[in-house]
This record gives sequence, structure tokens and C-alpha cells, in this order.
Amino acid sequence: MHTGAEVLVERDPMIKQAVIIAAGAGSRLNGHSDLPKPLVPIAGVGLLKRTLLTAERAGIDLFVIVTGYRSEEIRAAIDGDAQVTAHVEWVENSDWRKGNGLSVLAAKPFVNDQPFILTMADHLFDPEVFVTMQNTPLGSGECSLGVDYRIDQVFDIDDATKVREQGGQIDAIGKTLTDYNAIDTGVFSCSPSLFDALELAVARGEDSLSAGIQELSASGRMRTSDIGDSFWTDVDTPEAHRFAEDALISALGKPTDGFVSKHFNRKVSTRISRVLVKTPLTPNHISLLAMGISFLAAYLIADPSYLSLAIGGLLFQFASIVDGCDGEVAKLKFRGSNLGEWVDTVADNVSYLVFFVAIVVGMYRHTGDPNLLTLSFFVIVSLAVALSLVFVYLRLSGSGSIVSFYETFLEEVPRERRGWFHRVSDRFKFASRRDFFAAVFALLAVMGARTTMFWIFAVGSSLITLSILIYTGHLMRSRGFWPSRRVTPVESELVSEKAD
Repeated sequence: MHTGAEVLVERDPMIKQAVIIAAGAGSRLNGHSDLPKPLVPIAGVGLLKRTLLTAERAGIDLFVIVTGYRSEEIRAAIDGDAQVTAHVEWVENSDWRKGNGLSVLAAKPFVNDQPFILTMADHLFDPEVFVTMQNTPLGSGECSLGVDYRIDQVFDIDDATKVREQGGQIDAIGKTLTDYNAIDTGVFSCSPSLFDALELAVARGEDSLSAGIQELSASGRMRTSDIGDSFWTDVDTPEAHRFAEDALISALGKPTDGFVSKHFNRKVSTRISRVLVKTPLTPNHISLLAMGISFLAAYLIADPSYLSLAIGGLLFQFASIVDGCDGEVAKLKFRGSNLGEWVDTVADNVSYLVFFVAIVVGMYRHTGDPNLLTLSFFVIVSLAVALSLVFVYLRLSGSGSIVSFYETFLEEVPRERRGWFHRVSDRFKFASRRDFFAAVFALLAVMGARTTMFWIFAVGSSLITLSILIYTGHLMRSRGFWPSRRVTPVESELVSEKAD
């Protein structure tokens, strides 16, 4: 599952406009908030805004939003939001108390006889769901409904709209169906023929969207599209709201998370992020907060006493946990950016250098051995120079994440030319991750093992420096040090999740 911060770039979707229905009162969610339902926040972002930004990241750039209940508040909130950059056409349905088919019909003059995506403001989706629906080929006069065959995984199955399909065609649809094999996810790929079907349904006294779908189904023009393993949910009740927020929070882990991050840090950081998304703090604020905690940890580590050492080590581990929150908040609130990557990367690496200097100072004050200062000077300066090379590369490539430096190495240097050092270092790459070495330092600090901390710093930093220099050398020999292309502004703003 994705939270919506990703985008598939360099792709030209078949459908680039969407109709979003945001007209109802949402009475079943009453009491959860005094806001109109489309503005009720999920993990810090209103329902309608979350749908807009998720669809935008799937390549949709024109939206027709149909409102009714408290329409002026909804429009003012979206129009005044700097994050919403796509073109929005607003339509008010004065008959919003009637069936939702009338709200869909109200959008007819604005879709220009072109295919469109149809969805509801109170549904959450992975961007991949929109991608699937955008690229569903439609025959003449056809529409397609996104369906979920994972019936046993649907939240509140009693309230779900059931679908019976045969051979990719809808045979029947409705909440009271007892014989069904799929669930309506609330997202459609539509041709303008949907409006004709709705008009026929209204003419016979049925004004629901389902009535229009049944009309198309009767003529064999209503297909289904399997959304696969992608996430979706309908937010109709306070219970569904809690489920949706829990689902977004639980999806914040990354496949690249280290052992400590996966089994400990994420379990703590996501609980912190659940609170942070409801505050005005931005991901950049959180990056700087993590750096500040690291500085405090360094100040304590530099003190020769055991108590300061132990508290400093634990604080450095806590800073590692908080450092994961900037990326989590960025994903949940669609705040990923190239600037955010740079703030996070610089803050992290300055924190490491300051903390390493503190280890040296604390060790010197503990032993009084001046040789340690000489050795540490060369280790830290060498590491700083190596990191500077990486920063130069990132600056020229337009990226802000050190991860992209390593990924470029893997892409541009053939496996057979990487050498034995890469094969060995790749096996121990986990030790260079912040989640791992922060946890190790915290444990050693509590044990009072200051000398062990120092030598892990000295040897580990030297190996990291050597790795960077070797990788840089391979890149220079392979395609030249200069990046082959810059990251585009769209990629910078939409792909970024901040390096955490």
C-alpha cells in the first residue's frame, strides 16, 4: 500500500480528467467533526484533498467537483490550499438531497464528451487504483467499475456495495445482494454514455448512480476492472475513519527498512507521526528537531561521566526514531520535496559528524590520550571530504538523497566491474544505516563501553569513507562523474518521500 506521495512519471495515461462527487451531508460521520464530510481530516489531510492529490499523482490534471451540502465551505478550503495545483471546475447540485446519480449528471457539461474517472470524495485509494482505471481500455459506449475480489478483507462488508460479475461484465450490483463475488470500490472509468444511462434511469424515477450502472449492465456495456492488491476504503462512519487512518499509518514502513527500524523504530515513530500530522509542523521542522536532539545527545556524550554517556546514547537513539517521522509526515501530508530531501540529508550528516566529534571529545576527556585526537582528526576530515563528493554529485544530479548516489552506482556500473570490495561491503551495508548504528551506540553507552564506541566510530567511518571513494571512482570510470541527466521538477516534487 502507498500513502499517496509517489507518482509514476514519464507515463501518458489514457484518461486525464476526473469527476469527484462531494455533495452529500455525510450524516453517518456526524459527531466526528463539525466540518463538512469532504473536509474531515484523515492523518492530517481532508478527505477531498487527499483524493485530489492522490489522483493528481496518478497523472490526472483536470477535476470536476460536484458539491451540494455546505458547498461554499468546501470550495473555499480547496481553492485556498496551495498544495492543490490542478485545474478544478466546481459544480453545485441543488438537488443533493436526492440520489447521487443527479450529482453525476450535474458534471455532464464539463467533461467535454471525453472519458473520465468517477469517484467519491469519501473514498481513499492508492494511486495505483487510479492508474489501473485510467488505462482501462473502453469500447464504444462502455464504462468500467473498479472491483475488489478480496471480499474477506473489506472493512464493514455489510455496508459495502456488492457486485456479481461474469466474464468481466457486471450482472448485478447493490448493497443487499446475497450472491456476489466482488465489491464495488467506488471508482469508475466512464465514457459519456454513463450520462445517457443515468438520464434513462431518472426518467423512470430512479436517481441513484447504481440505477445508471444497472442500465449499462443490461445492455452489456458495464465492465469490471480488478484493482488487484491495491488499497482502498470507504470512509462513512467514525469506525471507518479510524480504520482508514490506521491503514495509512501502518503502510509507512519501507521495504528498505533495516532490522532495527522495522522491528522497533517504526513502531515508535509512526505513533509519534500520528500526532505530528495534526500539528502545523512541517517535515523540515521535524528534520531540524531530530538534528537538535542529536546535538543534545552529542553534548552529553562529550562529558566523561557514565550518566551523561548513557543518557546521550539513548537520546541519539531517540533522534534516530524522530528522524523517521519527517519522511512519514511528508508521505501522509503529501509534503515530499527536493528541498525536504536536502534538509533531511544535510541535517542527518551534520548530526553524525557532530556526534562523532563528541565521541572523540568524550574519549579524550576520559583517557587524556592526545594520539586519539590526531587519529580522529584524520578520520573525521576524510569522512567530511568523502561526503562532500557525494553532495557535489547530488547537487549536479538534482537529487537530495544519498540513496540516489548508491542507486546510480548500481545502475551505471556493471556487476562484473564492481569488484570484491563492493561484494563484501554490500553484505555489511546494514551497519551503515542510522537505525542500526544508533541502536548499537545506545546499547554501548548504557553499558558504559566508551572505548568500544570510539573504535567502532573510527573503523566504521574509515570504511564508509573508503566505500564512497571507491564508488565514486567506479562512477568516474564508467560514465564520468557528472550525472547523465538531472531530476525533473515534477520528479523532485512528486517522487520525493524525504530520505529517512
